[in-house]
Amino acid sequence: MIILNICSLVIWLFLIPFCIGLVALPFLGKQRRRPGVALIAGYIFQFALLELVGIPVVIYGVYNGYSRFIKIYTPVIVFFALLGIWVLLCSRKKGEGWFLSGKGKDGVWAFPEMSTEGKILTALFLLLVLFQMYMAFTRASFDGDDAYFGVQAVVAQQLDSLYRVNPYTGRSAPLDVRHALALFPIWEAYIGTLSGLHATVVCHSVIPLVLIPFTYLLYYQIGSVLFQKKKELLPLFLVLIALWQLFGNISVYTTETFFLTRTWQGKSFAGNVVIPAVIWIFLLLYDHSKEKGLWILLGALNLAGGASSSLAVLLSCLMSVGFGFLFLISKKEFGILVRSAFACISGGLYVVLYLLLTHGMLGV
Repeated sequence: MIILNICSLVIWLFLIPFCIGLVALPFLGKQRRRPGVALIAGYIFQFALLELVGIPVVIYGVYNGYSRFIKIYTPVIVFFALLGIWVLLCSRKKGEGWFLSGKGKDGVWAFPEMSTEGKILTALFLLLVLFQMYMAFTRASFDGDDAYFGVQAVVAQQLDSLYRVNPYTGRSAPLDVRHALALFPIWEAYIGTLSGLHATVVCHSVIPLVLIPFTYLLYYQIGSVLFQKKKELLPLFLVLIALWQLFGNISVYTTETFFLTRTWQGKSFAGNVVIPAVIWIFLLLYDHSKEKGLWILLGALNLAGGASSSLAVLLSCLMSVGFGFLFLISKKEFGILVRSAFACISGGLYVVLYLLLTHGMLGV
């Protein structure tokens, strides 16, 4: 039974997002058609789809909302995963092959020559990541927010309700409009249901083992851009980031504290995944401002951030416009600011919907 649970987790947490991410690769530059980029893009699109499918169900599904959500969301993400596989097969027929073409000068498996110092630093980085994953799994931290966010996932599984039960009392309640658009706990319950696991187990034991290495994968992509001309510094950059995370618990409010002690909460995902992802995309856009795939990815991210927190959408959109303005000054291209604004449309609609809900204008 445990083996089946683990296999299910691998499918829904790695294989499905990876295949979804393959859909985006034809729109990206050849140098970005890599497994890590596919996985990051897959998670971004997966959470964007989570919001597109889940929000209407949350608002209008008064009864049996969770089971309805599963029946709609599952075929949607499976469809996009199959579409990604089809896109990959089509690329191979055209002779492109992408990252599955094997070794080569630019192949993903052809790692650059690394000095002894680089190998030592890389090994140290991997040990630091494994240590953090081990501690997060064996020394699970609990805090007051678990009484809300963790219980919302449990309520979804056990009562088939989405944000219409008070998690503190267990009684029926009006729609919690403040949190109703942030579906991260519902996604955790969903993963648990498909894998045959209790939502609490998914939150405290499974999600840290996924999001900790995923976050470092994102930082690896950031470092690859920052040090593309000095690749020998990339291992040192990753070690410094890992140490920063490890010793960043200087207060209960730092992103490092959330990263390692509250990994399963949406606020942690917002600070440690959504915001760094915006930075990564704009680092790429600085030299590839006309690459459509990056702008599509940014637009999806500005909606996907809403799964973690309503504030994440506002921050990602503000960062998008802010970076667009800086690029306008640097590149003297007004189109960059225009494209940044268009990428914020999805997030803007999210914010408008949130305001309508919180001011009681939708009558739910």
